[in-house]
Amino acid sequence: MNPNRKLAPAEELDYLKELYGDNREKILVWVTNAYDVLQQRSAMLLSLVAVVLTITGFSGPTIAASGPISRFCIGYGLFFVLCSALMILAGPLQLRWATQWRGASVDESLINLILRRNARTLKYHIAFALLCIGLTGYVGSLIAFLFRLN
Repeated sequence: MNPNRKLAPAEELDYLKELYGDNREKILVWVTNAYDVLQQRSAMLLSLVAVVLTITGFSGPTIAASGPISRFCIGYGLFFVLCSALMILAGPLQLRWATQWRGASVDESLINLILRRNARTLKYHIAFALLCIGLTGYVGSLIAFLFRLN
């Protein structure tokens, strides 16, 4: 077995069993703590979105009025920032309880939690990429505004 590869959910559960033995309570705590990390990081991304929207509310019209480059950049920047916010709200920040879904066994339930965690993590990464694209456009609009590149 290659020691430096990403584990499938069932393999991850086996690895957690190696670490914690048959203590399913510790395994459940470890898996659900990953959801807490996703919540915290997603909330941080959402706060960056709020900062961008707040600044745009004050300065956006002036920047957009300065010329076509600024207007285009701020428009596409805001579009991607808002897409990021929607991805965050629809993904990692969805409220779902770990005990809502039960599999045929405890192991199956834990694997399901790992699968759902992985799906939320993917949405987090997509939201982060969208936010970076949006921030790039937003900063581009500021640069065009400051240097009057329009």
